[in-house]
Amino acid sequence: MKQRYLNSKIVFILSTLFFLDAEVLLPQIDWIEYSSNPIIQPTTGWESGVVLTPAVIKHGDTLKMWYTGTTSLFNPSSIGYAWSLDEITWTRYGGNPVMSGRSGEWDDQGIAMPVMISDGDTLRMWYGGGGLSPDEWDLGYAVSVNGINWTRFPNPVLQRGVAGEWNADVLTTGGVIKEKGIYKMWFTGGTGSVSPANQNTKTSIGYATSTDGLDWTIYDDPTTTTAPYEFSDPVIEHGESGEWDSNETLSSSVIKTINGYQLWYSGWIAGSSQNIGYATSLNGIEWVKHTNNPVFNAPETWTNLLVFPSVLLDNNEYRMWFQGWQGGTASIGYATSSVTNVNEESYGYMIKDFILYQNYPNPFNPQTVISYKIRARSNVVIKINDVLGKEISTLVNEEKNAGTYEVTFNGDELPSGIYYYKIIIGNFSDTKKMILLK
Repeated sequence: MKQRYLNSKIVFILSTLFFLDAEVLLPQIDWIEYSSNPIIQPTTGWESGVVLTPAVIKHGDTLKMWYTGTTSLFNPSSIGYAWSLDEITWTRYGGNPVMSGRSGEWDDQGIAMPVMISDGDTLRMWYGGGGLSPDEWDLGYAVSVNGINWTRFPNPVLQRGVAGEWNADVLTTGGVIKEKGIYKMWFTGGTGSVSPANQNTKTSIGYATSTDGLDWTIYDDPTTTTAPYEFSDPVIEHGESGEWDSNETLSSSVIKTINGYQLWYSGWIAGSSQNIGYATSLNGIEWVKHTNNPVFNAPETWTNLLVFPSVLLDNNEYRMWFQGWQGGTASIGYATSSVTNVNEESYGYMIKDFILYQNYPNPFNPQTVISYKIRARSNVVIKINDVLGKEISTLVNEEKNAGTYEVTFNGDELPSGIYYYKIIIGNFSDTKKMILLK
């Protein structure tokens, strides 16, 4: 996983600020699916085949959703609009769709996968377009004051990477927030095909920032200078070989809280169902996946694929709308998760209880130093794996008192390549990538 290397002073300040909180706000790991799912299904006309990729915001007492619809999966798609007062019963706008592909323009083959924010009096939408599947998409941008009449900007605002890069083939939208005047997006990039996905599909979550919603800067780790990470880097990578999200990590929904950032995403391993996982971060770049992922499994009663979560924190409850597949059609489901205010000491291990730093130097030959910091006495495990997920060694497996530690890894007997180091403490783990270059 690519993460920014923060100097010890910055990390200490961030850690101190977060350690001062006596209570933390966390979602329960258990999600309760609505018993009568799906709540939105295909109807007639432009959305007679599939309805998918919900994006939900709340205005006053009204929930508003923008979603994708089409007559069949590989036909041109459009974006519709609906509203609800109770999270479950939705009224579709009678003039749907509110946005479709524009003849002769870059998005003439259809548009899909909206993500939304409410920014003062303006609604802002980013969407995928440019082809009949995400394998051909770039991202567009539109604004509206009522959610029905949209002004689109003429060109894509975010495009796929160049050949050989981690995001060369696939680009889809992801969670967007605005924080201190900066728009932040956690988008999906990848190689291979996602329509349909197969064992060669590899998608991860990248990070980009913008001051105006139009011009985006994709995060680039300065320590990685060769393909597939020459020009940019993912911040949440697909899992290691054999893990539940080893092929796909995608379609994020992000919430900013006093504790940092929370993110829900869809994960998949070839030959299995698609489920939803959970990750947390202090800075939006360094993420910790929950050890017990996935946190929401496909119920199998009406879908074996859970994709595109849209999560809100509302009335002391987390609410999730998501896309599910039923045979050859897609519908939208709903689930909830209770919020718990807990004392941090009784909750156990959370992201703020440890920090795993980027190894230094990186790339390295043949030795590198891995540093980590823990707040309380803990059992610490640090393992090294190769790019296929094979365990190379266990560097640490013992009780450690609170403090900052260093451990040296020697790759003298290993070939050049990408390796992963993983720390496991309690219910959380973090994984980073390092490059041995001889």
